[in-house]
Amino acid sequence: MRQKIFVLLGFLILPTVSGAQALWGNDMAGDRKLPKTWGIGIDYFDMSQPYQIDGLTLVDTLDTPAGPVPFDVGAILAPDPSVLPIDNDITNFDIKVDVWLFPFLNVFGIYGQIDGETNVNLGVLGLPLPPATNSLTIDYDGEVFGGGLVLAFGGDQWFGSVTTTFTDTSLSGDFNSSVSTTTIQPRIGLRFEEHTEVWIGGYIIDAEEEHRGLVSLDLGLVGGMLPVDAQDMMFDVELSQDEDFNPSVGMHTLFNENWEATVEVGFDKRQTALANITYRF
Repeated sequence: MRQKIFVLLGFLILPTVSGAQALWGNDMAGDRKLPKTWGIGIDYFDMSQPYQIDGLTLVDTLDTPAGPVPFDVGAILAPDPSVLPIDNDITNFDIKVDVWLFPFLNVFGIYGQIDGETNVNLGVLGLPLPPATNSLTIDYDGEVFGGGLVLAFGGDQWFGSVTTTFTDTSLSGDFNSSVSTTTIQPRIGLRFEEHTEVWIGGYIIDAEEEHRGLVSLDLGLVGGMLPVDAQDMMFDVELSQDEDFNPSVGMHTLFNENWEATVEVGFDKRQTALANITYRF
């Protein structure tokens, strides 16, 4: 599967100075004070966003004289699945290890745990469905892993950076689930003395999420036409982000030459919250 990002998670803003005490090329930084080369940190990331549905299949079996015949209930319920509202919430904890290769280039790897819930609202279809059938809720959890890079530039009192993160998951739950994301985070901000930075920026997220499995739904008369006993109905739903971009604001501070912390919040239709603490050496 193609590598993507979520977020997640490893959405850390590193010290976006114009240079770092890197493995190579420290003379590029001139006389600026630079952070230590290596870092190991802990991220907490929470995100809530609307999804769009790229495909929905609900397959049941009709008994006919010729034998069982599968048919796509989803095509009857929602010929255009994009009308279905979908909400996604995730919480992610991960460990992140990074290194400044050059004063302008940082690379990192992440490994952690993700807990998510995706809710597909079938109630908007106006069908005579039992209350318990008005939504398809998918809970999942598992491991998240990935990596990325930071390109940084700036002067004594300002900076800019672009962080690109790729993540994939190994999930468990009631269904066969997969989530992969790619995130690009542009930022521009101000530096106060040598220990505090504030910025405005945003998240550009490309997410792919798919869930497959068996679900028990009592649909009654599907579309007012077909009676369906939907025990153990097969389903396959493909999802992606509804909004590609959301703005964010954040702050990074150095407690001393070894310890630093980052907080960031994103808003609009996609809402995010990030907290990180890192030890540099």
